[in-house]
Amino acid sequence: MTNETPELPENSAPGARREALREKATAVKARIRRRRLIRWAVIALVVIVAVGAAAWWIWREVSPEIDRPVVTPNNVTGDAVDMISLLPEEERPETVADPIDIEIYVDYLSPDAGDIEQNLAPAIFELVDEGVVTVAYHPLSLLSGQSNGTQYSARAAGAALCVVSDAPQTFRAFNTALLTNQPEPDTDGYTDEELADLAEESGAEGLGGCIADHTYTPWVSEATARALDGELPGTDGVALTGDAMVLVDGMEYEGAFDDAAEFSQFLLTVQSELYYGDTGDSADAE
Repeated sequence: MTNETPELPENSAPGARREALREKATAVKARIRRRRLIRWAVIALVVIVAVGAAAWWIWREVSPEIDRPVVTPNNVTGDAVDMISLLPEEERPETVADPIDIEIYVDYLSPDAGDIEQNLAPAIFELVDEGVVTVAYHPLSLLSGQSNGTQYSARAAGAALCVVSDAPQTFRAFNTALLTNQPEPDTDGYTDEELADLAEESGAEGLGGCIADHTYTPWVSEATARALDGELPGTDGVALTGDAMVLVDGMEYEGAFDDAAEFSQFLLTVQSELYYGDTGDSADAE
């Protein structure tokens, strides 16, 4: 190779040989240094490209939502969807004097939220019809990062609020459809067109524009931030502990979401404490 020092004859002076070896070692080090610099330059370029691509994606996906106005949907109470208030007055059940309030926090991509809807909701709505309990849903967008960049949690919650706002009587059917036919986490989730089709199948027609425009996703983001900020409304120091949660008169249900019997027992305990006070104190009083 042209940049290598030629070999000296065996009878060369020791000083000359040492100098030749030194020059050869210097040349080898220089080649290694050049290769290392090239390698690091390539790595740096790859990182810059990757960071640039990520920044572009964030700008494309997130900044439009940041710049969008926050539109408050119709038919919401605070940050919740009160299921009884969505019904026409003549269809609303007569409630007992002091019904038990049930609050359900759901991310539409959460498997736990799906378990709640499939296993607990049927019994809850039977009690709603009997006037024993009230129930309200809180749509959240906690798992938007688990849908390959499509922001499914926020889009699904926004679609649900399109239904609440413009076709409130169909919300229960749409809410149940979203939660019992969930996409898997780490998939794209339903497209906006598919969400609009699902809303139409649930009885809400003409909402494709609202859903595709993501009209209520900024509101969902703010409502989620409020839910994460300290204690939940109507509770005594209870904080949001997951992507799905059930509160009964301000107390967190900590049992299994797929065990309707356990939830029913929890309701009975709450009802007993509500009407008779703490069960332990009652036993002591006797």
